[in-house]
Amino acid sequence: LTMDGSRKKRKPKSRLKVAIEQHKRDAAAGSNLSNITALLSNFETRIEQLKKEIKIDTREMAELEKQLIPLRKKRDEMKAELAALHTFARHFDENIGPFNDSYDALSAGLKGRYNEAKLKYAAGIQLLVDVYDYHPTYKRWHDSFSSTPFKPL
Repeated sequence: LTMDGSRKKRKPKSRLKVAIEQHKRDAAAGSNLSNITALLSNFETRIEQLKKEIKIDTREMAELEKQLIPLRKKRDEMKAELAALHTFARHFDENIGPFNDSYDALSAGLKGRYNEAKLKYAAGIQLLVDVYDYHPTYKRWHDSFSSTPFKPL
């Protein structure tokens, strides 16, 4: 714009300048087009490569699934066995637990009776020593009485 508000007129460009500018624009567009074409080509190559990898991965996944079938079956069997063992343990505690307690009481009673029997045995051996002149450690040559010494634990 000029001072008075009117537009400045441009000088008409020479045909040569116009041709040069057009050539520069075409070259730049061609360069951009060439870059875009190269990018698209690279993307297409990468897409094809990824498709091949996906196909290979799909085959490998199918193979792994085949290998997982027996493992899953074994896992299920182990879970069933574990459940059965938990059930057995629960029933054992319910059914055998009281018996185990009575066994401990019975064991204590038997121990008391055994200690009493040891005392009576010792008294019996002492009776043999007093009445029959028995010697528990060895057999005497002039006696007809024979026995083997025994001392309960």
